[in-house]
Amino acid sequence: MFPLHTANFPCSASELERLLNHSLQRIFSIEADPVSIRDASYPHLKEIRVSLDGARLQLNPPRPRSISGKMSPALRVDRLSLSALALSLGPATIDLSLSARAVNFVQGKDADAQSVLSLENASDGKMEISIAQTDLEALIAGLAQDQASKQGITIDGVQLKLRQKSAHSLIAEVHVRARKLFLSASILVTGQLDLDDQLNSKISGLNCTGDGAFATLACGILKPHFQKIDGREFALMSLPSGEIRLRDVRLTVGDKLCVTAEFGAVA
Repeated sequence: MFPLHTANFPCSASELERLLNHSLQRIFSIEADPVSIRDASYPHLKEIRVSLDGARLQLNPPRPRSISGKMSPALRVDRLSLSALALSLGPATIDLSLSARAVNFVQGKDADAQSVLSLENASDGKMEISIAQTDLEALIAGLAQDQASKQGITIDGVQLKLRQKSAHSLIAEVHVRARKLFLSASILVTGQLDLDDQLNSKISGLNCTGDGAFATLACGILKPHFQKIDGREFALMSLPSGEIRLRDVRLTVGDKLCVTAEFGAVA
């Protein structure tokens, strides 16, 4: 979804480019305009290119807008490409790339009667999302410290180990060193991550173990949080509701955790 923050849909490629740049700059901090457009015969475009390399998510970005009511055809684009290398999302940095041919966009209105652009269908689309394990460790450490600090516990270190189980599943081991006053403990948290063909992830089988009274206390604090998320699904990426269908979704583990997929219109 691309909110355009205007009641009237743009009447030219140059106006569309200006509005898309303004929209993305409200979400991401980036020096140069991220969107460039090559016109064919508007609303037919040769290309929309989006570059968010090195961008940083704003501290309090606006929430995604949803289309309410009927949608209508908006744009036909020969080629769409998006590159977001070293995209900073708070404590973690990801790499994201997407490309597609013969892309159709639709337009609609959000709850404030502002125009919103949405991807409807495409052919020969490919996407890839990856994150380094070191960034995952930093993300987990930040989340753990947020919860631990409420109990006066300090997280001294987090070590993450990922093991491939299948093309859609992995096993995670998180070794955590924690201390409170003069007490310290090493805790092992284990679980499984499964990814479906619509990029919905599910965390299951969460368990916490450790030696000593402090480790038992720490695991007891974590258990209610595990119960809230165990078995729940979380969307890795918000997908458009049109004719886009993912295929060949794969999850691979190496120095980076990588998700790849192809997509296109329903045959």
